[in-house]
Amino acid sequence: MPRFPVTPQKQEELLRRMQALSLSEPQLVEEYFRSGGGMNGVHLLHKPTGIRIRCGRERSQGLNRFCARRILVEELEARQHGQTRHEAKAEKLREEKIRRQHHRGHSAPPPHPWAKGTTRIPGDATPTFAEFIARMEAYTLRPQEG
Repeated sequence: MPRFPVTPQKQEELLRRMQALSLSEPQLVEEYFRSGGGMNGVHLLHKPTGIRIRCGRERSQGLNRFCARRILVEELEARQHGQTRHEAKAEKLREEKIRRQHHRGHSAPPPHPWAKGTTRIPGDATPTFAEFIARMEAYTLRPQEG
């Protein structure tokens, strides 16, 4: 594995995660690009899956190479659980928020009124879908006057 300008602990952690996924350097294709401001970006392609990662957030090419590999590992780990890395990150943030609230002695927050499973927006007079269908059926099944 190439050396990156990060702490040895971070590099060892990345290597451990890559080994857990059976991810090796020969499976990766790296291309470099230059973006505005003299930044040295990296395109990383994982040949077995076709996943492409583009990273240009740091000024250092070495840091961008490291970040691209870390993002790839996050994506592969999330896909093992049937998610994308964005969904996995959002779930992790939600769990962390709940953990912090419980740690401070707060109970779980009440569900948002628009949360899944609610039928109506508070103060809204529009019918629910079921009410709408019932009204439509009553209207269309009404005998015609003639």
